[in-house]
Amino acid sequence: MDGKNIIKRYDSMNSNVIGNWMNLWQECADWCYQTNDNINRIRVAGQEKPPQRMIDTCIEANYSFAAGFFSHMFPPNTVWAKYRHPFPQMMAEDNVANYFEEVSRIIHQVLIGSNFSQEEFQALLSLGCFGTNCLTVEEDEKDIVRFRNNIIRDIRIDENHNGVVDTVAREYELTPRQCIQKFGVDALNDAGLDFILKEVDTKYDKKYKFIHFIEPRLDFQKGSKKNTDKPYASYHVCRQNGEIVKESGFDFNPYKVSRFMVGNEEVYGRSPMSMILGTARRTNVIYRSMMISAEQHANPQWLIPDDDSVSGMSNRAGSFIRWRATNPNGKPERLAPNGDPGIAMDMYKLHDDQIKRMFFNHLFRPLDAYRNMTATEVNERMTTDLMTLAPFVSRYIEEHITPLMNHIYFICAKRGLLPPMPEELLDSPQYEVDYVGRLSMATKSFETMGAINTLRVFGELSQMNPQMLESLKNIDPDKLFREIWYANSSSMNALKDPETVAEEREQEMMMMQQQMAIDAAPKLADAAQKVSGDVADNSIINQLQGQ
Repeated sequence: MDGKNIIKRYDSMNSNVIGNWMNLWQECADWCYQTNDNINRIRVAGQEKPPQRMIDTCIEANYSFAAGFFSHMFPPNTVWAKYRHPFPQMMAEDNVANYFEEVSRIIHQVLIGSNFSQEEFQALLSLGCFGTNCLTVEEDEKDIVRFRNNIIRDIRIDENHNGVVDTVAREYELTPRQCIQKFGVDALNDAGLDFILKEVDTKYDKKYKFIHFIEPRLDFQKGSKKNTDKPYASYHVCRQNGEIVKESGFDFNPYKVSRFMVGNEEVYGRSPMSMILGTARRTNVIYRSMMISAEQHANPQWLIPDDDSVSGMSNRAGSFIRWRATNPNGKPERLAPNGDPGIAMDMYKLHDDQIKRMFFNHLFRPLDAYRNMTATEVNERMTTDLMTLAPFVSRYIEEHITPLMNHIYFICAKRGLLPPMPEELLDSPQYEVDYVGRLSMATKSFETMGAINTLRVFGELSQMNPQMLESLKNIDPDKLFREIWYANSSSMNALKDPETVAEEREQEMMMMQQQMAIDAAPKLADAAQKVSGDVADNSIINQLQGQ
């Protein structure tokens, strides 16, 4: 692809964003994303920000949303992503189960050793504020993988015919020194950017704009080791002369994009903040009124005679109000505020709660919010609450986390970090990823809870009709136990192989039969002795009778 055509493509994607989307993102950022709030580039670094926001409720709510989402989706002390074979019969093999268990552990350690936690948290903040986030996955020599959260201001996306984001463009800036570090001297000369080399020692702060463009390669060569034959084409284009500085490719798209909620005929996502903007504005106005009311109560206004000694008029707390005195003996007096601050406080609390509920803060309550509940009741209540996020969690897993985990698996396999694949998988080297964080496990927990509740109801009904107990023969208790065990994110390696369990049960049955035989032996001996005694007595009687 020609570099100038890539710039035209980017400008076309950018034209769909300039205006409404940029203005929306800017206002959302002003309310709830203080560290990334220069979307329209209206301020320079370090510039004082406009003081129109008087409340920080939205910032607090977004941080609570990101922190709660992260802790429930990616618990740091737990392997929250488990690789497994899509066919259950394959996972029944010990070698296969042990292989995927080890793979899951290794990749979890890779994530812990990287900057995933920091950047993923920033990505969740972007999701709550803008409704769209973009996390870059890069292979790293030291940390194996590195991540970078991209500002929505610099990212442009496009969908395929299935509504899947497959094309991503990012505009970025580099100084001359950074250009040499990223592309090398030869690449800059080949692209006609030799003038940048001349400015390394003179223009340290000058920046040049580049576009990184990623799109599916329709004519990629499967199995080829050349980067230019990979499934995803990658181009770095200089804005100044329209030349491609670097052309490469990837097996996986390095940009992992997700949307919170997508509207009709829209590509970019809608966020909780975008849906609560009106409430945020009203809350700000109410808070301003509350501050004015508090100031007026603390420092009331004065009513003074109009004797031309004071000029002007103000409604600030403690200000003077001119009064044309008809009584020459009139004197200043305080004006007691007549308003009821409690009404404003109630309205403020109502709007404050609405903002926090829109960010799902009520779903991430601490455990002390579930007082006077049993452990079972707490688990059921928390699971029910978290199911509210199920649609958004499903989208996030599909668009963001699953592509990310597939990419990391590929990098770890390429670096030789994974154990040898067992023979059982050589003919079917497939895998899928199960997420065992509390959010992702909420649906599975509902499934197992349904089974448990069914058994509970069945037990109550069987008390009225004992014949219903015969229906329990339709249930395989071992399979039910394994499903409940797995649904609660427990390690399958901790379970014994079904064949081993069957052998142990057979041995236990044999030992039980042997023990029963041992216990019954004395009784049988006594019975035999008694029988023999009776026979002997009968023979003596018969002899006497014969005599």
